[in-house]
Amino acid sequence: MVHHPALRLLGGCLAITLSTSLASPAEHDPIEVLKRVTAKVVAAGKVIPNYTCVETVNRDFYRPAPANRPRACPVLLEQRQHPTKDPGLRLLSTDRLRLDVAMVQRGEIFSWVGASKFDDADVGHLVREGPIGSGAFGAFLSVVFQQDQAQFAFEKNTVADGRSLLEYSFQVRREDSHYKIKTKDDLWIYTAYGGRFLVDPETEDVVRMSVQTAELPPATNQCMLETDMDFGIAQIGDAPVLLPTHARQRFVYQDGEETENTTTFANCREYRGESTITFEEEPAAAAPGKAGSAPARPASVPAGLPFTLELTAPIPAGTAAAGDSFFCRLVSPLRDGKQKVLARAGSVVEGRLLRVQTYHLSPAEVIVVLKPESLEIGGSKVPLTAVRDYTREVVAARSRARRSAPILIPRPGEEHAGLFRFSGTDVVIRKGLRSDWRSQ
Repeated sequence: MVHHPALRLLGGCLAITLSTSLASPAEHDPIEVLKRVTAKVVAAGKVIPNYTCVETVNRDFYRPAPANRPRACPVLLEQRQHPTKDPGLRLLSTDRLRLDVAMVQRGEIFSWVGASKFDDADVGHLVREGPIGSGAFGAFLSVVFQQDQAQFAFEKNTVADGRSLLEYSFQVRREDSHYKIKTKDDLWIYTAYGGRFLVDPETEDVVRMSVQTAELPPATNQCMLETDMDFGIAQIGDAPVLLPTHARQRFVYQDGEETENTTTFANCREYRGESTITFEEEPAAAAPGKAGSAPARPASVPAGLPFTLELTAPIPAGTAAAGDSFFCRLVSPLRDGKQKVLARAGSVVEGRLLRVQTYHLSPAEVIVVLKPESLEIGGSKVPLTAVRDYTREVVAARSRARRSAPILIPRPGEEHAGLFRFSGTDVVIRKGLRSDWRSQ
């Protein structure tokens, strides 16, 4: 799978220019409504919100049929003006990601769901393969209404979901833009962009927005990227907060492939920036020679130790996502090189899913990548780094069919993990699945 570019929204503070063209008389003055909406977004942006939400991203990867040759970007973009999807595209695979997302002064930050802290690095350090973008959680509103010098125009009055709304369009030139796209060489370049948004004049809130880049340069490997977002009011603590409820991003590539990311947000709550990870305190050491004394637990599991894990709960591929936690137990005691027991049989191993991907073309299959991260020793979590050990499978395969068993190699970014392959698409990895590993 090719590593596709991503997007990022950053910015400083630039003035907003307003231009309007009244399409028809309206009960609400569209110029005054836009001024109030802009002021509301700017005021909200001055306060760093102390909330975070769980972001679930479903990614659908489409590939042109073999008979369809790659076309130039202008041809591809012209074809996409038609209301129906290109019938030459076939769904190749689907995967799912689950992240925690929060807003800070510089933009959106991410972590795997339930992690102890957010990482200041770009989202690409978590999602190493396939397209992933930021901006849908709130940065688009800030960039369009505050940071970039957008040119606005009133389009029309409309009705959606039983509400009377005002529709506006906007355009941002490349030289005024903070919308960034990553190139094939991992460089960031600015792009012009534009779009439309709907405003509820009664609440002065944006309820829907669509954003589309200009045609992108060849260095990005893309022709265009479009984003659609729906917004709603969420009650977090005592404050009503305008948050996205749903977002869709469509990546159109120069080779005719397309990827659609559908993002939903849930479990929005306040967070405390000073929170840090803590493990259970190590029990006080017993007096020398006292009966029942336990050896001090290691700071981490030593490298080179073989062990077998048994899954303690099923993993349904239809709902599981990269970022979810999983739990196993040791089938037998973990011993060091001197056969000293480091962890008893049944000790809990906790880890994280790195990939849950379904391939729809024949033969259909599901790939799941598991990464163990900690082992419970003496009531405390000890860091664990390991990879799958195929020794027993290779020996068994040779004894049955006189040939080697396939060794599944993880992708870059999936180091210190194990890859599992299952036939079909409606797959549930059963509780009790056993696999061999070796610590690193």
